[in-house]
Amino acid sequence: MVILGISIGTRSSGIAILEGNQLKVWNTISFKASWSEEKGDTIIAHYEQYIKKHNVKIVIVKIPRISHHTDGIVNLLQKVQKMITYHGCMVDYRSQAEIKEALPRIRNKRDVINYTATLYPVLANHQQRELTNRNKYHLRMFEAVLVAHLALQEKFPD
Repeated sequence: MVILGISIGTRSSGIAILEGNQLKVWNTISFKASWSEEKGDTIIAHYEQYIKKHNVKIVIVKIPRISHHTDGIVNLLQKVQKMITYHGCMVDYRSQAEIKEALPRIRNKRDVINYTATLYPVLANHQQRELTNRNKYHLRMFEAVLVAHLALQEKFPD
């Protein structure tokens, strides 16, 4: 089963592809322009490339807390839902609170990065760079990997 994890954002998004227990793809995508319908379509086109290329069946979207839901985020979530429906994928949405509930040891951004890199040692280089950076550029990628991992554990426990 192929799972696409997305940590959604209008300025950057994290992407992760899990196939079985293997992390196949991890990426942070930046979108510099101001919010517009066209920018939303560009973001969706990026997500769609991953769905098509990897034959994704399940999409897990990490959403910001409600207080951070701008018009752009709401619009982007609507576009994501249409895209997922079009491709016939199963979808689930996760908030930071749900991640913390599932993993009580996750208390902050640093914990997300460290825990995820422990699960997937291939992320160790990104982990070291992120922990030394003041601005956490790849945090969304770590979140995407983590929500995809949690979905995998729920749907296919060992």
